[in-house]
Amino acid sequence: MAALLNKIKQLYKRMNVRERLLCLLFLLTMILIWGNIWYKRASDWNAARKSAANQLTLQQNWIDNSDLYSEGLARALERVDPSKTYSASQLSGKIDSLLRQAGIVSNADIDPVRTREGEIFNDHYIRVRLSPISIAQLIEINTLLKQETPYINIQSVRLTARRSNPEELDARIELNSFDLKDETLQN
Repeated sequence: MAALLNKIKQLYKRMNVRERLLCLLFLLTMILIWGNIWYKRASDWNAARKSAANQLTLQQNWIDNSDLYSEGLARALERVDPSKTYSASQLSGKIDSLLRQAGIVSNADIDPVRTREGEIFNDHYIRVRLSPISIAQLIEINTLLKQETPYINIQSVRLTARRSNPEELDARIELNSFDLKDETLQN
């Protein structure tokens, strides 16, 4: 190691001032780049550590309150009749039935059902476009949908008056429903 240092000193002494300055500038640049890389790594590590600590705290809170969550689930299941919940295909069929009942099935365009699966229940979303309909028909379909609460819920309604006939509306209704998983019912 001492021999290597001696060779570096001899090489440095042979350089003129300009070469020494460029050499030092090069070494400083390399040290700054190296330091920046280590600083970024340390920052990333610290952010990951903080995120993991937050996740562990959150999970510990869930574990600590698991009895409370179980009681809440049991109370919620007592208020819900599993036979009245709708699967994706049942939801589509029920919406079609309600539209027929309101007499506006010919004015309706029903999108496919989108499903988000969960551990306890599945969420189903469906979009219905009604065009053209009268205000009376809108009120009637709204009344029919309200009767299905809490098993079918209206998420949003967008109404647009038609330019050709302002007494008619174009409506876009987004609905959601849920069905309980079989494992939930057995527990």
